[in-house]
Amino acid sequence: MITHAMYPGTFDPLTYGHLDIIVRAHKIFDEVFLAVAENPQKNPLFSLKERVIFAEQATATLSNVTVFGFNDLTINVMKKKQVNILIRGLRTRSDFEYEIQLAKINNYFEKEIETIFMISTGIWTYLSSKLVKEIAQYGGSIDQLIPNFIAEKVIEKLRNTSKDIKTL
Repeated sequence: MITHAMYPGTFDPLTYGHLDIIVRAHKIFDEVFLAVAENPQKNPLFSLKERVIFAEQATATLSNVTVFGFNDLTINVMKKKQVNILIRGLRTRSDFEYEIQLAKINNYFEKEIETIFMISTGIWTYLSSKLVKEIAQYGGSIDQLIPNFIAEKVIEKLRNTSKDIKTL
C-alpha cells in the first residue's frame, strides 16, 4: 500500500522544527507533499514563491518530498492531490486545542481525511516562525533555529523593511 501525506503550513520562515517533522514524515510515508500556504492573513514576511523556493532547497535531499504552494482550503488541495493523510505538527497544549478543532472540521467535510499529529522533538517544541522573526528583528542570532541560507534572507528582508523604524 502506497501512502501519501500532506504537511501544510505557511512556513514563514521554514524552521528546524518544521524540518524535524518533515524528515520524520519522509521516513514514514512513501510520499510527503509539503504544501506552502499563501495565507495573507498572517502577513508573511516572504512571498509564496520565496517560501516555496526555501522549502525546496531545504528538502532537496529528501527524494520523496514534493513542495508546492497553494491558495485554497487544505481539504480541496488534498482532494486534488488524492491525499487523505494530513500531517500537523504540535508544540504545546494550545496547538493541540486549535489543531483538534481543524481536524474535526476537516473530517466533517471530508470523511476520508485522517489527521496525524506529530510532536516536535527537543528544543523545537518551543520554536515558531514568529519567534524566529522577532529574535532576528532585535539582532539576535537565528542561525541555529533555521537553515543558514534562510537566516540570511530573513535578516536581509528585516533590514530592508525596518529602515524607517526609529529606535530609542
